[in-house]
Amino acid sequence: MNPQIVNYLKSKGNTVIDENIDDKLETWEQWYRGHVDRFHSYKIYEGQKNLNQKRRTLNMAARVCQDWADLLLNEKVELSASDKYTEEVLHRLLEQVNFYVRGNNLIEAAFAKGGGFLIQYWDGMKVNQKYITQDKFYPISFDSGKVTEAAFASEITIKGQTYTYLETHTKDENGFYVVENNILKSESQSISEMPEMYGELGLDQYIYTLSKTPTFQQIRPNIANKDKFDSPYGTSIFAGATDVLEGVDIVYDAYVKEILLGRKRIFARDSVTNVHIMENGQTVKVFDPSDEVFYLLPENKDDPSAPPIIESNMQLRVTELDAAMQTQLNLLSQACGFGANGYKWDSGNVSTATQVISENSKMFRTLHKHESVLRSAIIDMAHSLLNFEAIYNGDKSIDLNATITVDFDDSIIEDTAEIKRQAMLEFNAGLIDAIEYYKQIYKLDEEQAKSFYNEMLKRKPEVEEEPEGT
Repeated sequence: MNPQIVNYLKSKGNTVIDENIDDKLETWEQWYRGHVDRFHSYKIYEGQKNLNQKRRTLNMAARVCQDWADLLLNEKVELSASDKYTEEVLHRLLEQVNFYVRGNNLIEAAFAKGGGFLIQYWDGMKVNQKYITQDKFYPISFDSGKVTEAAFASEITIKGQTYTYLETHTKDENGFYVVENNILKSESQSISEMPEMYGELGLDQYIYTLSKTPTFQQIRPNIANKDKFDSPYGTSIFAGATDVLEGVDIVYDAYVKEILLGRKRIFARDSVTNVHIMENGQTVKVFDPSDEVFYLLPENKDDPSAPPIIESNMQLRVTELDAAMQTQLNLLSQACGFGANGYKWDSGNVSTATQVISENSKMFRTLHKHESVLRSAIIDMAHSLLNFEAIYNGDKSIDLNATITVDFDDSIIEDTAEIKRQAMLEFNAGLIDAIEYYKQIYKLDEEQAKSFYNEMLKRKPEVEEEPEGT
C-alpha cells in the first residue's frame, strides 16, 4: 500500500483496512513473473570466491494461473437473462467491454496476486469496464465476506507526467453508492489533488449511482486466508505451494545442468591435429576452434605412450531426473487443486493430463468451488452493466429485474457421454421424465426444458433414441 494514498483517504474520512499484505503481494508477483530474488539469484562458493548464479525456471506459477483461468472463463461460458431483449443487450455489452478476453486475463492475474476487481463505469460515450488486480486495492469496509466499500489506485500519464488516478466507492447516508474520482500528484513528502485535470479528461469528480449495489465486484480464488479468516484480501492460488515451486525449479535447473555438464568431449593432443601453413608461414589448426566437442591438450613428452585422443562420454541421469520432476509436478498439481496427476512431464515438456476427470475428483470439486465465487461476481457485473446502459443510454426496454444465469463450461472435465448414457438409462427405467432428461443433457433450466418438450410434441419423432414425453 502507498502510505501517501492511505493518508489521503484518511483525510477524506475513510478508514483503510491495512493488513500489511505488501510483502505477500511482492512474493506472489515475483513467482508469477518467474523470478524470485531470494531464490533464483544465489551464490555458490567454488573454492576461492563466491560466484553469482541464476537458477532456471519452468515458471509453473504462471502456468497454474493460466490453466485455472482457461477452465473458469472461456468462449463456452454463457450468460443468459430471463428476458430475451435484456439478454441481447447484455451480450452486446459483454462484447463491448471485451469481457471474455480481459476477464480471462484478470482471472489469471487474480489467481496469482490473490484477487482482482471488475469495475463498471460510463466513459462519456459508452458503458465500459476496468479490470484491476488486488495490489491496486484499498479496502474501506468489509462485511460477511464481501467488500462493500473500497478505493482503487492506478497510474495514468498525461502529457508525459505520471499521476495517480484514485476512485473511491463509498455509501452516502441513504445507502446509495457515490464514486469519487481524484487525480493526484505525488511529491517527495506529500500528495496533492489536481482538480484542473478533470475538465481536460472529461471526468466528473462525483458520480451518484442512485444504486445500493456496488459497481465493482471482487474475483479471487475460493481459498481461506490462513493468516486472518475475516479478511478483505484474497489469497494466491499457489500461496501454499511455494516450497513445491522451488522444488520444481531446482529439479529443472539440475536437469539442464546435467545436459550441459554431461555433454560429449574429445581431448586431442597436438601431435594428431593437422595444421595448415599460410603463405606468411603462420600455422592454423584445421578444426573449428569454437567447436565445443574438441579440447586441445599439450603434448605429453614425459609419457609418449599416452593416448593421443581421449573420448569422454558422461552418463546422464535423465531417468532419475524425469522421475524427480514428475514427483514435483504431482505435488504442485495437488497443492493447487488439480488433483495428483494434473501435469505430466513428457520429453522435456509439461503437458496437462488429458484423461477425463470424474465428477468425484478433486479437480472437479475445486473447479465448482471457484465457480461459486466467480458466478456471483459475474451476475453482479451483468446487473451493473445493464443498469449503466439503462441510465446513461436511456434504454427503458431493459428489464433490470431480469434473472441472470451463468452456465460454465464443464465439458473439459465432465464425461458428457457417460452423463447422456446414465440419463437415458434413468429415462427408460421411468426414474426421470423427458423434461428432467432435457435438463441434464442440454443444461436447460425448468422453463427452457418445458418449452423444448412442448416443441418436440408438435413434431413427429425422427430418431428413436430421442426421448418422448410421457
